[in-house]
Amino acid sequence: MDDQKLTMLVTAFIILTALWEVVSGRTREGRKNKQDWRMAFLATFMMVAVQRPLVLLVLTLVLSTLIPGSAGSLAWLEQSYFWPTLIVFFCVEEFIHGSFHLFAHRRRPNNRILQWVQAFYKMSHRPHHMSGGLDNKGQLSVTQTFVNGWAWWLIMPNYTFQLLCLYLGLVDVFLIATAFKGLWAAHTHVNWNYDLYFHNHRWAWVRKTMWALAHILVFPTQHHHHHARGPNSAKNVTSTLAIYDWLVFGTLAIETSKPKVYGWRQKEQEANSVLKRYFCWDVRQYVPKG
Repeated sequence: MDDQKLTMLVTAFIILTALWEVVSGRTREGRKNKQDWRMAFLATFMMVAVQRPLVLLVLTLVLSTLIPGSAGSLAWLEQSYFWPTLIVFFCVEEFIHGSFHLFAHRRRPNNRILQWVQAFYKMSHRPHHMSGGLDNKGQLSVTQTFVNGWAWWLIMPNYTFQLLCLYLGLVDVFLIATAFKGLWAAHTHVNWNYDLYFHNHRWAWVRKTMWALAHILVFPTQHHHHHARGPNSAKNVTSTLAIYDWLVFGTLAIETSKPKVYGWRQKEQEANSVLKRYFCWDVRQYVPKG
């Protein structure tokens, strides 16, 4: 129930900002098409109604069977050390997310088994990087926040980590940390780039302050460039803490203008069929032959 409430909170923010994008004209002239809207609805519905409840159900059944009485067993940790627990939860969850997101974007590993595993991640994550149609006019929109393939929410360990902590009794920690991350991630997908005002400000101290902040937190333009076509699509792999991109993954990219072209190149069947885009099963196309 707590997970559902949290998901609905973030979804409500996405709906409001999506309406703003429509009213302000940020979805016109090919920036967003019917397939984008349909994909956003399908992916969000599947996440809320199927994927996250399924993960929580499996966790509950497995842990209650293997470790009876484990439900709520860490509630004391939250009650006695709330702020340290909150900080540790947030940092660990974000590190796990960034690591596996990077794995989906990095160069192909030499190990054959890892190649197949990575191919499955790439196939599942590919829909998140599709914007607009084949005319390359598509831009990033807030409704893209939850868009991924059918398996993404099932194979990303950070989502399992979130729900595991919820099951173990870290209810308030889960709600606050995940709400902040969800809302922050949604705001970096909105078709706005307010951080560019500060990056290009006429006062040097404002530009330098923004540059420093972009090493700590992920701002919209950073994530927009992650959705760009080109080398930056493998950069800025964290959702909130850019300090991991900077000091751990080496993937930080700070730009002072919007991307020129958004989204990966689409195949015609992907551009014309939401079902083929979302329910892709053929992982072989992402694995080298031989």
